[in-house]
Amino acid sequence: MSINSIVNNMKKIIIIILSLIIIANLSCKAQQIIPVEKAIDYRLAENGIPDNTYFKDINNLLGKYVGTWIGTYDNKTYKFRIDKFVNNYSGGTKEDVLLMRYIITNTNGTQLENTTTLSDDNYLVIIGDYIQRSTYHLNYFGRESACGQLGTIYIEVLKSSNNTKMKLNLLPGKIMISPSSCPQGVSQQIMPIDQIVLTKQ
Repeated sequence: MSINSIVNNMKKIIIIILSLIIIANLSCKAQQIIPVEKAIDYRLAENGIPDNTYFKDINNLLGKYVGTWIGTYDNKTYKFRIDKFVNNYSGGTKEDVLLMRYIITNTNGTQLENTTTLSDDNYLVIIGDYIQRSTYHLNYFGRESACGQLGTIYIEVLKSSNNTKMKLNLLPGKIMISPSSCPQGVSQQIMPIDQIVLTKQ
Protein backbone atom coordinates (compact mmCIF):
# COMPACT_ATOMS: atom_id res chain seq x y z
CA MET A 1 0.00 0.00 0.00
CA SER A 2 1.40 3.34 -1.03
CA ILE A 3 1.65 6.46 1.11
CA ASN A 4 -0.88 8.22 -1.13
CA SER A 5 -3.53 5.52 -0.62
CA ILE A 6 -2.95 5.58 3.16
CA VAL A 7 -3.35 9.37 3.20
CA ASN A 8 -6.51 9.14 1.07
CA ASN A 9 -7.98 6.50 3.41
CA MET A 10 -7.14 8.67 6.43
CA LYS A 11 -8.87 11.65 4.80
CA LYS A 12 -11.99 9.56 4.21
CA ILE A 13 -12.01 8.39 7.83
CA ILE A 14 -11.58 11.96 9.10
CA ILE A 15 -14.42 13.19 6.85
CA ILE A 16 -16.70 10.40 8.11
CA ILE A 17 -15.87 11.17 11.76
CA LEU A 18 -16.41 14.91 11.27
CA SER A 19 -19.73 14.23 9.49
CA LEU A 20 -20.91 12.07 12.39
CA ILE A 21 -19.93 14.75 14.91
CA ILE A 22 -21.81 17.43 12.96
CA ILE A 23 -24.92 15.25 12.66
CA ALA A 24 -24.81 14.43 16.37
CA ASN A 25 -24.53 18.12 17.26
CA LEU A 26 -27.44 19.07 15.01
CA SER A 27 -29.73 16.37 16.39
CA CYS A 28 -28.86 16.87 20.07
CA LYS A 29 -29.84 20.34 21.12
CA ALA A 30 -29.16 21.01 24.76
CA GLN A 31 -32.17 21.40 26.99
CA GLN A 32 -32.73 24.95 28.17
CA ILE A 33 -33.70 25.12 31.86
CA ILE A 34 -35.80 28.14 32.85
CA PRO A 35 -37.34 28.87 36.28
CA VAL A 36 -41.00 27.77 36.36
CA GLU A 37 -42.10 31.26 37.41
CA LYS A 38 -40.96 32.54 33.98
CA ALA A 39 -43.26 30.17 32.03
CA ILE A 40 -46.06 32.72 31.69
CA ASP A 41 -43.62 35.28 30.26
CA TYR A 42 -42.60 32.84 27.51
CA ARG A 43 -46.22 31.90 26.76
CA LEU A 44 -47.12 35.56 26.28
CA ALA A 45 -43.97 36.40 24.30
CA GLU A 46 -44.15 36.88 20.56
CA ASN A 47 -41.63 34.08 19.94
CA GLY A 48 -43.36 31.66 22.31
CA ILE A 49 -41.62 28.77 24.02
CA PRO A 50 -38.45 27.37 22.39
CA ASP A 51 -38.27 23.60 21.83
CA ASN A 52 -36.40 21.57 24.46
CA THR A 53 -37.29 23.97 27.26
CA TYR A 54 -37.72 22.72 30.82
CA PHE A 55 -39.61 25.08 33.12
CA LYS A 56 -38.13 23.72 36.33
CA ASP A 57 -38.98 24.62 39.90
CA ILE A 58 -35.36 25.52 40.64
CA ASN A 59 -36.38 28.08 43.29
CA ASN A 60 -38.72 25.59 45.05
CA LEU A 61 -41.76 27.86 44.70
CA LEU A 62 -44.09 24.88 44.26
CA GLY A 63 -42.80 22.89 47.25
CA LYS A 64 -44.80 24.89 49.79
CA TYR A 65 -48.05 23.77 48.12
CA VAL A 66 -47.27 20.04 48.19
CA GLY A 67 -49.21 18.15 50.85
CA THR A 68 -52.74 17.72 52.17
CA TRP A 69 -54.95 20.75 52.86
CA ILE A 70 -58.36 20.80 54.60
CA GLY A 71 -61.04 23.48 54.96
CA THR A 72 -64.80 24.04 55.06
CA TYR A 73 -67.02 26.11 52.81
CA ASP A 74 -70.80 26.22 52.35
CA ASN A 75 -71.40 23.28 54.75
CA LYS A 76 -68.90 21.10 52.88
CA THR A 77 -65.47 19.83 53.90
CA TYR A 78 -62.76 20.03 51.26
CA LYS A 79 -59.63 17.90 51.42
CA PHE A 80 -57.07 18.63 48.71
CA ARG A 81 -53.95 16.55 48.06
CA ILE A 82 -51.34 18.42 46.02
CA ASP A 83 -48.36 16.75 44.34
CA LYS A 84 -45.59 18.03 42.08
CA PHE A 85 -45.53 16.53 38.59
CA VAL A 86 -43.44 16.94 35.42
CA ASN A 87 -45.75 17.67 32.49
CA ASN A 88 -44.33 16.76 29.06
CA TYR A 89 -45.46 18.83 26.08
CA SER A 90 -44.64 18.60 22.38
CA GLY A 91 -41.28 19.78 21.09
CA GLY A 92 -39.44 18.32 24.08
CA THR A 93 -40.82 21.00 26.41
CA LYS A 94 -41.39 20.04 30.05
CA GLU A 95 -42.76 21.92 33.03
CA ASP A 96 -42.95 21.28 36.75
CA VAL A 97 -46.63 21.68 37.67
CA LEU A 98 -48.93 20.85 40.56
CA LEU A 99 -51.63 18.18 40.42
CA MET A 100 -54.56 18.55 42.79
CA ARG A 101 -56.86 15.72 43.82
CA TYR A 102 -59.72 16.22 46.23
CA ILE A 103 -62.48 14.78 48.39
CA ILE A 104 -65.61 16.85 49.05
CA THR A 105 -67.99 15.70 51.81
CA ASN A 106 -71.22 17.17 53.16
CA THR A 107 -72.11 17.66 56.85
CA ASN A 108 -73.36 14.04 57.06
CA GLY A 109 -69.96 12.77 55.90
CA THR A 110 -71.31 11.66 52.51
CA GLN A 111 -68.72 11.98 49.75
CA LEU A 112 -69.93 14.30 47.01
CA GLU A 113 -66.76 13.89 44.95
CA ASN A 114 -63.52 11.93 45.27
CA THR A 115 -60.71 12.16 42.71
CA THR A 116 -57.92 10.76 44.91
CA THR A 117 -57.61 7.44 43.06
CA LEU A 118 -57.70 8.83 39.52
CA SER A 119 -54.70 8.68 37.19
CA ASP A 120 -52.57 11.78 36.59
CA ASP A 121 -54.02 12.29 33.11
CA ASN A 122 -57.70 12.07 34.14
CA TYR A 123 -59.56 15.29 33.30
CA LEU A 124 -61.00 15.48 36.84
CA VAL A 125 -57.51 15.83 38.34
CA ILE A 126 -56.86 19.57 38.59
CA ILE A 127 -53.62 20.46 36.80
CA GLY A 128 -51.39 23.45 37.33
CA ASP A 129 -51.02 26.07 34.65
CA TYR A 130 -48.61 28.78 35.84
CA ILE A 131 -47.42 30.82 38.80
CA GLN A 132 -47.68 34.60 38.75
CA ARG A 133 -46.33 36.62 41.63
CA SER A 134 -47.42 34.60 44.68
CA THR A 135 -50.54 33.02 43.15
CA TYR A 136 -50.61 29.66 41.41
CA HIS A 137 -53.21 29.13 38.65
CA LEU A 138 -54.71 25.70 37.96
CA ASN A 139 -57.15 24.42 35.33
CA TYR A 140 -60.29 22.79 36.73
CA PHE A 141 -62.86 20.62 34.93
CA GLY A 142 -65.69 19.06 36.94
CA ARG A 143 -67.88 16.08 36.02
CA GLU A 144 -70.34 18.47 34.41
CA SER A 145 -67.76 20.64 32.63
CA ALA A 146 -69.84 20.68 29.43
CA CYS A 147 -72.52 22.45 31.49
CA GLY A 148 -70.21 25.07 33.00
CA GLN A 149 -68.57 23.21 35.89
CA LEU A 150 -65.07 24.43 35.05
CA GLY A 151 -62.73 27.35 35.49
CA THR A 152 -59.46 28.53 36.98
CA ILE A 153 -58.55 27.74 40.57
CA TYR A 154 -56.26 30.19 42.32
CA ILE A 155 -54.19 29.13 45.32
CA GLU A 156 -51.84 31.17 47.44
CA VAL A 157 -50.01 30.21 50.63
CA LEU A 158 -50.44 32.89 53.27
CA LYS A 159 -47.01 34.33 54.09
CA SER A 160 -47.95 35.06 57.71
CA SER A 161 -48.85 31.39 58.31
CA ASN A 162 -45.39 29.82 58.03
CA ASN A 163 -46.71 27.88 55.00
CA THR A 164 -49.53 26.22 56.99
CA LYS A 165 -52.51 28.18 55.57
CA MET A 166 -53.54 28.55 51.97
CA LYS A 167 -56.37 30.45 50.32
CA LEU A 168 -58.22 28.95 47.37
CA ASN A 169 -61.03 30.07 45.11
CA LEU A 170 -62.54 29.27 41.72
CA LEU A 171 -63.12 31.72 38.92
CA PRO A 172 -65.79 29.92 36.86
CA GLY A 173 -65.14 29.60 33.14
CA LYS A 174 -67.50 31.13 30.63
CA ILE A 175 -68.69 28.76 27.94
CA MET A 176 -71.69 28.38 25.68
CA ILE A 177 -73.80 25.46 26.84
CA SER A 178 -76.13 23.39 24.73
CA PRO A 179 -79.73 23.07 25.99
CA SER A 180 -79.81 19.50 24.66
CA SER A 181 -76.66 18.55 26.60
CA CYS A 182 -77.57 20.61 29.67
CA PRO A 183 -81.38 20.58 30.05
CA GLN A 184 -81.03 21.86 33.64
CA GLY A 185 -78.98 24.84 32.48
CA VAL A 186 -75.63 25.81 33.97
CA SER A 187 -74.38 23.27 36.54
CA GLN A 188 -73.84 24.28 40.14
CA GLN A 189 -70.18 24.78 41.02
CA ILE A 190 -68.83 22.35 43.62
CA MET A 191 -65.59 24.29 44.11
CA PRO A 192 -65.54 27.39 46.34
CA ILE A 193 -66.21 30.54 44.32
CA ASP A 194 -65.58 32.70 47.36
CA GLN A 195 -62.24 32.38 49.06
CA ILE A 196 -61.72 29.42 51.39
CA VAL A 197 -58.79 29.17 53.80
CA LEU A 198 -57.27 25.70 54.01
CA THR A 199 -54.98 24.33 56.71
CA LYS A 200 -52.03 22.09 55.90
CA GLN A 201 -52.18 18.70 57.60
